Amino acid sequence: MKTGRYDSGRITESGRGVILFSLLSVFLFCNTCFSQSKPLPDMRYAIVIKRGTWNITRWKQVCDTLSSSYKGRLFTWESSLSEVKGAIISYRPTHICFVCDMSTALPSFISGTLHPFTRSLDDDPYTDVIWSVLTGYPEDAYRIAADTVTHFTRTLLSGTVSSDLEYYTQGLSTHEATSGLFYVKHPDSILVRSYTSAPTDRTSWLVSMINSGIDSLDNAPVDIFITSGHGNYNLWQLHYPTKSPEGLFRSGSHLLTGASAAGTYHPISSANPKIYFGLGNCNIGQILNDGCMAPSWMNKGGAFAYTGYVIDETANSYQHGGTRAYYYRMSRENTWSESWFLSNIALQFDLLNNTPGVSPIDLNGSAFYGDPGKIFKMSHEGQYRQPLVTNELIITHGPLKDTVKYRVTMNDDGEPGTNGKWGNRHPAMILPFTATGIDILSTDAITAVVEENFVLLYIWHKGLDPLKKGDTREVVFTCNKLTTGTGKPVAGNEKTGIIDKIYPNPASSKITINYKITGNTNVIIRLFDNYGALIDRINYPYQPPGSYSEDFDVTGLADGVYHFLIETSESHESRKFVLAKN
Repeated sequence: MKTGRYDSGRITESGRGVILFSLLSVFLFCNTCFSQSKPLPDMRYAIVIKRGTWNITRWKQVCDTLSSSYKGRLFTWESSLSEVKGAIISYRPTHICFVCDMSTALPSFISGTLHPFTRSLDDDPYTDVIWSVLTGYPEDAYRIAADTVTHFTRTLLSGTVSSDLEYYTQGLSTHEATSGLFYVKHPDSILVRSYTSAPTDRTSWLVSMINSGIDSLDNAPVDIFITSGHGNYNLWQLHYPTKSPEGLFRSGSHLLTGASAAGTYHPISSANPKIYFGLGNCNIGQILNDGCMAPSWMNKGGAFAYTGYVIDETANSYQHGGTRAYYYRMSRENTWSESWFLSNIALQFDLLNNTPGVSPIDLNGSAFYGDPGKIFKMSHEGQYRQPLVTNELIITHGPLKDTVKYRVTMNDDGEPGTNGKWGNRHPAMILPFTATGIDILSTDAITAVVEENFVLLYIWHKGLDPLKKGDTREVVFTCNKLTTGTGKPVAGNEKTGIIDKIYPNPASSKITINYKITGNTNVIIRLFDNYGALIDRINYPYQPPGSYSEDFDVTGLADGVYHFLIETSESHESRKFVLAKN
């Protein structure tokens, strides 16, 4: 249950004792969860849609579903987003879902309107919210909006060798330039093995694995599919740089097909992969009509999240390399939408600071289609390469202001900064609260940036020696008393009488928590290890007054100290227990 990972998203609070949790931090930085996750009540989710689109029944149902799931607020505009900008700023959303029909979601709207708009909601130059565009065929948009399952990215299938296969639990990566060459990684080892027996034309082979699972991995369904090389709004060319000797993936209205070099066609029809990632393809994120790749992958390819460029991809591209860096190279605790958001932040930082060796051209060039609140996270199953750094957030409560320390520790020798278009990025973390009245007290970074929703450490750039394993860098800042989006203080250690009993304690294989509630309420139960890493989470959207019990199987956990946290609409309580199997 806990093999092969670092606790790379620790959050500690102190002041009245050591607290190993915070309300929103659990959502943003949780480790492996084994229950379906629901959005937390302190997410401030905005749904923004053109009024003419909202008047269409199915699109209204999409908005209603999102609003119900996230307790979100709807904003409708007639001819310009400027009509609702003031109201959105007043609402102070953490997430914005721009719901669009395909005629609205044009490349010019993504690059020329949405990217600048989401940087203009406060005074700093950075992206202000986690956002996406939910579009495609209305039925697919509704399916994506209605999905409430947490999706763990376990199995990779790649059409490019540039896939970082060693970071995944398992997967298969093919080589776009060398015929026959492919790589396989199994869950029981970090080792990636190479083979030379792939078909010269991979078209039908890749289609079969998308449709039916990866043959050499017991037909495991694909969670993420990555492509690179030549592409366009309606195709991906398998071979690079020449087309021969392979075929194409083509899209059309309600069609997605692999067309081999020999002229045979292989339809794609699958419930997976959940993420399609056009890592290095020109224009593959463009939506010009209903026959483009993005709506076709959401319609026929199983994608709930689609990320691709709406501009030409070049040797100096940045955004997509940063997205995968924040998904697993610099942390494994960010969701896909959070990783895309942090990459936008880092890209803007490097532009503003003329970072040596970095000249990105794609500030407004990437589109993320899907639901920004949906949870896609890297799986912690099996063995895999660890992130370069461990991220820690340490909160000390004060009488007037709180003190926050963001610290990173190197897990290996390396370059914790932008070291290539598909390499690492600066350590950064989304804050689990809204920080106001910020004062930086100290830092040993070259530069530290702290804004109301993120913190970034600039600690390495090209020309500097790599940092060593065990090296640390940090920034310490104060901010006004920390509250969640609901106005509640960030969780403390008060006992409120919710928890009646935890038994047996010490536990060896199963532990039961008894609790009672006095009114109708939402109840969330979380289990943490002693470093603040989330082990399990159960959410009851509604429970009436009464006494309840919940059993947890802890046979897969290591001996040590663990913590339960129960939250209701009005209060919370934590309690620890000891796991000792011998």
